[in-house]
Amino acid sequence: MRECKILVRSPADAVQSLLFVVMVVTLFPLAISPDPSVLAGIAAGLIWVVALLAALLAAERGIQADFADGVLEQMVLGNTPLWLLCLIKAFAHWLSCGLPLLLITPLLGTMLALEALEIYWMLASLALGLPVLSLFCTLGAMLTVGLDRSSVLLPLLIAPFLIPTLILGTQWVQSGGQSFYGYMLAALLSLSVVTLPLATGVAVRIAVSR
Repeated sequence: MRECKILVRSPADAVQSLLFVVMVVTLFPLAISPDPSVLAGIAAGLIWVVALLAALLAAERGIQADFADGVLEQMVLGNTPLWLLCLIKAFAHWLSCGLPLLLITPLLGTMLALEALEIYWMLASLALGLPVLSLFCTLGAMLTVGLDRSSVLLPLLIAPFLIPTLILGTQWVQSGGQSFYGYMLAALLSLSVVTLPLATGVAVRIAVSR
């Protein structure tokens, strides 16, 4: 896939997301408290907030270039279903932002004094929640591409829709893996996979027609 080839040739985007996450998680205990009991209490929420911010920062990555180069027009005019291409765009966002964060989560959990079982539930919540963030970020990027101050409009537009994922993911970890939150997060992921690529396809057509 084109998106994967771009990521392999230019891994700086993934490295940038990792550096942002590690820097925030490293500095946060210095500003609050190095006490393990304090860190463990806020670890799940902190990692999820950092994940949300990293996803927002990476939302426009590549979309603006595709808009300027005419790639979005080719997507609309091509024979491949537009919803599928949008799903691939979201997958590319997850590869460059979500997957690196998922891989480094055990280290982050250890830095924040999480127990092994809590790290396990942290990984489970991120595995279900990060794709949702990527789908919404891709939709937001397509809605704002080509607009003035799109980098300001994008988080204002989609941040409210990311809050449920943040809450469910954090509560799943803090509740010790209570199944209700896991089921709700899985349902949210299923609904997002079914509906958001279609909505993103509509947003692409709107962007191309401007």
